[in-house]
Amino acid sequence: MSLVGGREIHPINVRVGGFYRAPGRRELRALVEPLERAREAALETVRWTAGFDFPERSVECELVALSQPGEYAIERGRIRSDAGLDISAGEYDEHFEEEHVERSTALHSRLRERGTYLCGPLARFSLNHDLLSPLARTAAAEAGLEAPCRDPFRSIVVRSVELVYACDEALRLIDAYEEPELPAVAIEPAAGTGFGVSEAPRGLLYHRYRVDGEGTILDAKIVPPTSQNQRAIEDDLLDVVARYAQLGDDELRHLCEQTIRNYDPCISCATHFLKLEVERR
Repeated sequence: MSLVGGREIHPINVRVGGFYRAPGRRELRALVEPLERAREAALETVRWTAGFDFPERSVECELVALSQPGEYAIERGRIRSDAGLDISAGEYDEHFEEEHVERSTALHSRLRERGTYLCGPLARFSLNHDLLSPLARTAAAEAGLEAPCRDPFRSIVVRSVELVYACDEALRLIDAYEEPELPAVAIEPAAGTGFGVSEAPRGLLYHRYRVDGEGTILDAKIVPPTSQNQRAIEDDLLDVVARYAQLGDDELRHLCEQTIRNYDPCISCATHFLKLEVERR
């Protein structure tokens, strides 16, 4: 991130049309050895997490992720689901909607006329597992993962497998990299609306922008993965509490925390998110 983006968090090297500076091949080659070590650490993480004691859970809502022929989709692709959805980024607003619910200030996303859906590692793996790198597929098989995987507690194992894939993909990109003549292409402002969708670690990330002829943004919409998974998180939490209500307060609180963190909500939601008060009758 520092080399390509200019700094590790909130990159500053990206511009309309490309980058302010493109990395040199020698600079990227210096990352090969650290990435190889990271891949070994990722493989060990798969083995470690696969040995955790998981509650048996299964989410039955629709699984939604990007899909791209020939690759484990990350930065491009069509939006697909295990129930037959297959749309472009430009069709997103026709099929998805956000709504306010009385009990919360957070927006909740839903599929129009279909309800709750889930995006993130379980959806990506379930829809695209056959497009992981050979090493990542082997690691998944040895960890006992099978597609579809609907157990949110095992999402940590899937994330570990995706780390293996990420290292493989980074090494592949470095090996194939050729320095461009220019780091960016010239862009002339034009009025229009643009759509973009990618896979963040937490799941699907949707952007839509409407600009005028001067390039000024007139309207913008961003739907992050936490918002898209909010309904699934709450449905799962409600079911977990009902199933395990016989546990002591501390045990139940711990299980609720695990349930929420299975979905990797944004950092502000993941840190101080739970105050549990139990009324037993």
